[in-house]
Amino acid sequence: MTEEILENILDILDVVMTAGIVIWMIPMFRRTRQPLTVAFYYFAMVSLMLTNAYWLAHSLIRPDMRMPMAANTIGECAVFLLLSAAMNSVFPDRKFSFTPQHAGAILFAIASIALWIVWSGEWIQDILGGVIFGYFICVCVRDLRETGAFSKKEWIAIGVTCAGFMAIFAAVATMEEEPPAVIAGYIFMFAMMIFFLYKTIRCIRKRESAEKQMVLAVSSYACCMSGVYMSSGYWYSAAELICLLTLPLMFHAFREEAKHA
Repeated sequence: MTEEILENILDILDVVMTAGIVIWMIPMFRRTRQPLTVAFYYFAMVSLMLTNAYWLAHSLIRPDMRMPMAANTIGECAVFLLLSAAMNSVFPDRKFSFTPQHAGAILFAIASIALWIVWSGEWIQDILGGVIFGYFICVCVRDLRETGAFSKKEWIAIGVTCAGFMAIFAAVATMEEEPPAVIAGYIFMFAMMIFFLYKTIRCIRKRESAEKQMVLAVSSYACCMSGVYMSSGYWYSAAELICLLTLPLMFHAFREEAKHA
């Protein structure tokens, strides 16, 4: 019961925060020289707000029923596609080039889809959402490389960390009860989420380029959403809380991009 209450509180905070961002963004349309980027980000936040509101309503009305593929799934896919479009609009001339990081992102997406199917048994929802989320990750990886957000050693550390927690989760995926070893997987995963958050905050505090701030903030959101999808119980609430912290960082980054474009 306490777990459900905590999740509902976080869902309410999610709705309030995204609603605030949607309202505060309205003046940005009059001051920006990047109206397309702002529009994509704005509608991404509108989609996220409605998705969170739908999820909250379902949790309160039917707390004991697993949510089927519905508006929230479509809303989440819209968020990923709109944020990808926002980043593509900032770098319109940037062409896709396949790199080892992209290979890792694709493998990560495929492994994620496989785990989601094992956990939920919902093939269509998990494949559709996973493909779109995989594309979103690839866009983030491309722009992280182009902006030089991570060093070579940091890329290797991210790859090893992802491989580590995915291997642990895969090993215990079919078990009815989570063994103590799964805690190591959560530690690896949360370490990566906190690392992305740290890099974003550090970039903002150092007042690096608006493009780099934006890419890191959106990538932090993608990383934390991956953590949310991989978590259960109190781990899920912790991942959702960290994901909440990325929203004001994204808002700040896009506001800086709108001002300095």
